[in-house]
Amino acid sequence: MAEKPFTGLTASLKIGTDPDKKVLAYVSGVDMTLEKEIIEILAFGMSFKEKVPAIKDWSISIDGTVALAKDGTQKQLYDAFESGAAITVGIYLDATTYFEGTGYVSSFNISAAPDDKISLTSEIAGSGATTLTLPT
Repeated sequence: MAEKPFTGLTASLKIGTDPDKKVLAYVSGVDMTLEKEIIEILAFGMSFKEKVPAIKDWSISIDGTVALAKDGTQKQLYDAFESGAAITVGIYLDATTYFEGTGYVSSFNISAAPDDKISLTSEIAGSGATTLTLPT
């Protein structure tokens, strides 16, 4: 059974792209930008323009606090952002409706005292489309 986000927190972070990977943390202060453009093309021999969807881009800005998920550690969080590997991000609209996509961290700053809250600022650039999951 999937863990539910903590009250007031708006994103989950998973390590890697495997759907069976566990949620590492929940993060507040997340802002997601989705973009999609339509390109008009006129290929050789065509008498009219054809419209095709362009690559979908998305990005996430994080400036908030982190609540580690069950069994998540500060070291795992730091390693996920430092590794350069793709991370999976889910943006929850409510407990069962969320956007999910895989992206790469372009910048981050994690500050955490052992006995205090973890603060995170980061920019994540999406690689490919996001998936919107709706309640069943």
